[in-house]
Amino acid sequence: MVPSMSGSFRFIPPPWPESRAWANDLEDQLVKHAGELGFRPSHATKGDLELVHQGRRQIVYLNRKRLVSQVIAVIVAPWSPVDELCGVPGVTFKGGYHHSSNMRTFPKRLNGGRDEIHYGYSVECADQTSFARLLDTI
Repeated sequence: MVPSMSGSFRFIPPPWPESRAWANDLEDQLVKHAGELGFRPSHATKGDLELVHQGRRQIVYLNRKRLVSQVIAVIVAPWSPVDELCGVPGVTFKGGYHHSSNMRTFPKRLNGGRDEIHYGYSVECADQTSFARLLDTI
């Protein structure tokens, strides 16, 4: 069942300056891989790093909190074809939504509180190769 797409969201924020320092080596390597596929970082908080592909008009978020423990968790839009993405070798989906107020371009929904919060699906990549395959598929 597809949830209601209520709330507001915006598309294609401007990219960050190239001279940005990243939280750890894994994040640096993932940003480089993403850049090779046309994704550029455009916004970061302690919890999430926004990656934007201008040409395809696609946005994903890296879960920075999970990167600390070397887990590559990518948040994709709630309208993403999760079944297709899970067909990518090395990509898994545990089910359910990931909620974060930092995912500013994704729609909002209620998640047990009074106010709506941004949400998407969290998929995990086994390694950097599966991360690159995921971005290439989106």
